[in-house]
Amino acid sequence: MKMTYAKYFLCAACVTLTLASCSREEDDIWDQDAIERLDAARNEYYNLLCSAPNGWEMYYFANNKEAGYNFVMKFEQGDKVTIGARNANTGDVYQEEASIFDVITDDGPVLTFETYNSLFHRYADPDPEHTTIDSDGIGSGGDYEFKIMSASGNEIYMRGKKTGIEIYMYPLESGVTGEQYFNDVYAMHDRMFSSSIPTLRLTLADGVGYTIMNDTVRSMDENDKVVETVEHRYATDQVLKIVRDGDDIISESTVIGYVVTRNGLRCMNAVPGDTLSTTPVREFTFNAEGTYLVSTGFGGGTQGATIKAPVLSELFPMEGTSWRINPDKLGGSYVAAYQELVSGLMDLNGYVLESLTFSYDAINDVNSMGIVIQGNATTTPRVYCVMTPNENNGTTIDFNDPAVKDKIFIGLDAQAGRNFMQSVPALGRLCDLLSNGEFTMIATGDNELCPAEVKFENKTNPNDYFYVDLQ
Repeated sequence: MKMTYAKYFLCAACVTLTLASCSREEDDIWDQDAIERLDAARNEYYNLLCSAPNGWEMYYFANNKEAGYNFVMKFEQGDKVTIGARNANTGDVYQEEASIFDVITDDGPVLTFETYNSLFHRYADPDPEHTTIDSDGIGSGGDYEFKIMSASGNEIYMRGKKTGIEIYMYPLESGVTGEQYFNDVYAMHDRMFSSSIPTLRLTLADGVGYTIMNDTVRSMDENDKVVETVEHRYATDQVLKIVRDGDDIISESTVIGYVVTRNGLRCMNAVPGDTLSTTPVREFTFNAEGTYLVSTGFGGGTQGATIKAPVLSELFPMEGTSWRINPDKLGGSYVAAYQELVSGLMDLNGYVLESLTFSYDAINDVNSMGIVIQGNATTTPRVYCVMTPNENNGTTIDFNDPAVKDKIFIGLDAQAGRNFMQSVPALGRLCDLLSNGEFTMIATGDNELCPAEVKFENKTNPNDYFYVDLQ
């Protein structure tokens, strides 16, 4: 009996060992196959990176609060990569730096920049000096390792290993140097945006409107007067702060970083709230006439959105704009009125009129016309006025409105301003002429992102007109 049980257990043990041995052999086979597949993918992506004859352009985002950045990269067999960049962190000059890269297998192929490259790794460096945001000791918080999601000779799509932010690379055109690439990018930026335009209008396909604004932070004194203004501008900082019409500017605004491409711009994230576009609105190019920006959706699709300047009647009195009357483009009564002011200033104290400039006075929350006297910047008188837009893209400029009548300042000195007005009667007559009637506003160019010149034509007497130039 004991012998029978011994034989039984011996047989069972042999079967178990045999099964275990087979299972281990089977696991080895599958593990080896997975490793081979990963190695094959790794080699494929490595060779793809090195195969672009002129390298790649990369659209890089470190986080959802900062600008996007462009890089050009030339990968070579032997793990060398040469990175080129031009941005505010390089002093707006083109720089190149070589370092080491690799494609590793870490739960899938990962592009890693293994050795420190000052042009690129600064965005992953925790040094607080390497960021424009309050980062609590993590710097910009960007990635230097990227999971390769898909790749071809036309596009490489990756995600930051740490942040998950989407990163795209495209082959650089043959014959285009890194310096030329960034010259083209900067030229496109200047074509699209002007720091003289404080806000833009974004309209989605379904008609929903947004304002693209500068982020303005004001410090107030104990009397609720503005003592300091700090601005972050969409045009220079490459961050769009947008708020939907009717929403609260502070609590319901959205910040989207963007990169400038050679054809327009691409946002880090899609514009929220579009219900009609066939694809997310992320990429903008110029319309066929080259007058404003349109989106065809990220990767194609129907036109989803437009970006233009606000209508003239809203733009002209807006905070952050400055418009100078062109003395060579005056018509009707304005010719004599302007010349009388020139003569009156000369007779007063030998003053030479440099310009008449309309702008918004943020400290006193009012529009004004500045009488800029050549060589006397500290004595520039400012005459307050009320500008009222109408629905037909027109406006009034009223110096006699009860809220501002006879309000003229030199600096903060009202009495000096009144004395100046009394000493130069031609200034009062010009203000009365400007206050007499309603103006039609006509942009003379076809740039709907930045109207550089506007004609003010008296609706009652079209022969009375003047032109202003955006400063």
